[in-house]
Amino acid sequence: PRRDGGFSLMYAAGNVGSIIAPIACGYAQEEYSWAMGFGLAAVGMIAGLVIFLYGNRHFTHTRGVNKKVLRATNFLLPNWGWLLVLLVATPALITVLFWKEWSVYALIVATIIGLGVLAKIYRKAENQKQRKELGLIVTLTFFSMLFWAFAQQGGSSISLYIDRFVNRDMFGYTVPTAMFQSINAFAVMLCGVFLAWVVKESVAGNRTVRIWGKFALGLGLMSAGFCILTLSARWSAMYGHSSLPLMVLGLAVMGFAELFIDPVAMSQITRIEIPGVTGVLTGIYMLLSGAIANYLAGVIADQTSQASFDASGAINYSINAYIEVFDQITWGALACVGVVLMIWLYQALKFRNRALALES
Repeated sequence: PRRDGGFSLMYAAGNVGSIIAPIACGYAQEEYSWAMGFGLAAVGMIAGLVIFLYGNRHFTHTRGVNKKVLRATNFLLPNWGWLLVLLVATPALITVLFWKEWSVYALIVATIIGLGVLAKIYRKAENQKQRKELGLIVTLTFFSMLFWAFAQQGGSSISLYIDRFVNRDMFGYTVPTAMFQSINAFAVMLCGVFLAWVVKESVAGNRTVRIWGKFALGLGLMSAGFCILTLSARWSAMYGHSSLPLMVLGLAVMGFAELFIDPVAMSQITRIEIPGVTGVLTGIYMLLSGAIANYLAGVIADQTSQASFDASGAINYSINAYIEVFDQITWGALACVGVVLMIWLYQALKFRNRALALES
């Protein structure tokens, strides 16, 4: 009954590390070296793996993987052999993809495969209700992809903007740019716990209407966050640097927006009644809202890379490029809100007409 709240709480808890890591690694990089920062990040990843393995004891009641059958199954090589091959091949493949700029082709192939899997799942659906549920998930995934293409500016164009145009001095200490990444996660955790506690899943009304209402709110908050960043960039253009509180506010609003997108979409994926497809749909969702959205985010961030050299040879970055990109994202997210609100209105009217028909 409170599935959305549960996913919000899980999403919030998953951001604990996202708060600590930028602060610790950012401090290590700023005070010592990049190598120290990356080394500390590796320690954190090992700690996460240990916690994961230790936590398996809480899931002994679940079926899980049939380890005996898995160990007994060999395909050309034993299991440890394939693990070794993957450990060597994965970094080599990723290096080639970026070196040869083949990543876009890999994404195209993965997307085609994903669409093929979706078509197979659609044929597997037994009734119209299941097909509608699948259609809803696909549409939510599309808007999630657009949302994350905007949100992932946090690790690229926004971070560079903070580094170049935001006054980061606080009580005599210059805050490392990397530490700003924790603001988003802190907002997610704080607001996520609050939403999971306060928001009750109403039995009355139509769930699809509520889903689209939450998506409209999430995209609207993303637009508001970038509107604040646009104001910050215009402030930088006028006075040379923008204020730190304005930057914190914009990032916090964008973090709050996440709680109305991913938890809602993941909750809907777990509700689908087609047997055996939850894991596959989750993977497709991560492909589109993760990999493809990150690629699109890179394309958007590339528009801020305008720079020139002065007479001494020093590089000057153009604040106008950031103003333009942040402004375009503001209006782009607002356009998405308009489309989602149209879907919400259609679903609300359809539900209302159905309810009136039943009453009469």
